[in-house]
Amino acid sequence: MPKLYKSVAVALSLVTAWDAALAAQARVSAQPLPRALARAAETGIGPIESEMRNVDFHVDDRVILKIAYLRGTLRGTRPNEAPWFDDPTSFDIAIDSAVVAITPASLTALLNTYVFNYAGADIKKLQVKFEGSELVQTGVLDKAINVPFRIRSQISVTPDGRLRLHPTSVKVAGVGMRRLMDAFGIELDNLVKVKAGRGVTIEKDDFILSPELVLPPPHIKSRVKSVQVVNGELVQTLISRSPRTVPRLLPAHKAKNYMFYQGRVLRFGKLTMHGTDLQIVDADQKDPFDFYLTRLNDQLVAGSSRNLTDYGLVTTMPDFADLATKSAPATATAKPRK
Repeated sequence: MPKLYKSVAVALSLVTAWDAALAAQARVSAQPLPRALARAAETGIGPIESEMRNVDFHVDDRVILKIAYLRGTLRGTRPNEAPWFDDPTSFDIAIDSAVVAITPASLTALLNTYVFNYAGADIKKLQVKFEGSELVQTGVLDKAINVPFRIRSQISVTPDGRLRLHPTSVKVAGVGMRRLMDAFGIELDNLVKVKAGRGVTIEKDDFILSPELVLPPPHIKSRVKSVQVVNGELVQTLISRSPRTVPRLLPAHKAKNYMFYQGRVLRFGKLTMHGTDLQIVDADQKDPFDFYLTRLNDQLVAGSSRNLTDYGLVTTMPDFADLATKSAPATATAKPRK
């Protein structure tokens, strides 16, 4: 198996055990509604049940979330409007349970493009890597002069479900600062200020990251249950902030890599699906499904669809990386956030 996907494979091995634990927490129902009955009962505007397995979900060209498993709902962000795949701001993803990995390259791009990409940011040219179980950040402090820094941190989870990066080593311009900062009572929040609403705050010496806020739309709604570094990637187990009774989903097509949506109204392109029953299947099941939401139409054009006798729809599409032509994304995702 390619090294790039080792952490996802490891995370997948945890899914079976994790599903059993989640069953008690989320009170998974023992029997699903018949598919036709479920669709008939949910034809209006409202949440859409969702499941993903083995999906490399593109946030943009450089940021990819490696979703080993996700169970949750799509929830519209505008009154009386159904989620529309072509507009990521039209819905959020409320997670019941998920196992998601991110590589150092994707985390680096995420922080530089979305978190610290604003006028007057103290941190620039950030690079992230993992050494053992710790995260190492290098970059430049933009003060009167640009000063290089290196921070090595332990990773843990806060009681409210965010990520805590606690520095074990701080170097500024190549000089160790940890003991000096302790001696003079200087804390990291004295040196670095982060604009509010970016998904990152600094509490004394610790960086606190909120997965709900660091990502661009579609935003996720969840809390971090646990985190670990596996094969050089950050693997997070996510759960709901509001546990609910989770209905079982029964995709029509058996596959390892897919996304499945069932429930109320969903829009994509010029199509509107009432009583949604849509399964998007990876054409190549040998590796994770490379999916790019804002390039959905490109993948649809390159794929094929099959209507089912019970009016469901199964769409098979190639990995985004396998598309012959990759024109510029129709939706710009790398603009600075105001």
